Amino acid sequence: MRAKLEGNRLTQQEDIFVAAPYLPTRHHYGSRLQFGTDGYLYFSVGGRGRREDNPQSLDNHCVKIHRITDDGGIPEDNPFAGQEGAMASIYSYGHRNPQGVTIHPETDDIWAHEHGPRGGDELNCIQKGLNYGWPVISCGINYNGTTFTNKTEMEDMEQPVIYWVPSIAPSGMAFVSGDRYPGWEGSLLVGSLRFKYVNLCRMEGNKVVEEEKLLKNIGRVRDVRLGPDGFIYVAVETPGYIFRLVPIGS
Repeated sequence: MRAKLEGNRLTQQEDIFVAAPYLPTRHHYGSRLQFGTDGYLYFSVGGRGRREDNPQSLDNHCVKIHRITDDGGIPEDNPFAGQEGAMASIYSYGHRNPQGVTIHPETDDIWAHEHGPRGGDELNCIQKGLNYGWPVISCGINYNGTTFTNKTEMEDMEQPVIYWVPSIAPSGMAFVSGDRYPGWEGSLLVGSLRFKYVNLCRMEGNKVVEEEKLLKNIGRVRDVRLGPDGFIYVAVETPGYIFRLVPIGS
């Protein structure tokens, strides 16, 4: 939905994107939104938990990262714009349940992470038109312990930057920029719903070279953001809190 904020009230509300088909399940809806430096809106749509509905197909909006203008239009250079049988808003596909989307402050790349099944949560650097493999390749298994694929890689399908086994249930994501957190510059923060901490990923280029668990047992982390004031904000569930991380000495 697009709307205008007037005081504390939303006005001129207008739906600019509706995912199709709508599958009335209780889970795997995604979703995160992020504007790119190109001015376009990138956002995720989950798979509704329906692996049998051919997530690799381009004829539906599910399990995709999308890219649209701020009024719902389709950029002319979208990878599948004008392709018969494909949803024109699709930017990348083969995702499962992406609950984190953010932008790299230096490279301007869009990054996303997604829930795997039992194991196989992924972190990906999103590139135009690429296939990230779900459910043909995966490092996870079914929740009952059975397998649904024996493939972890395949030609023309992207490998994740990292994957987590066991699943951490990632939610929310932000790169650290600015000078408020010495030693964390350029690192990526990922929330864990399942294990109730924030995962600090130290980066070299597009590689994760080290991980550290922060704020253990803080609660089910739903979102992590870097505010315009340069501080890190962490939102947790049950009870609902928003924490601001203030470095010692600030």
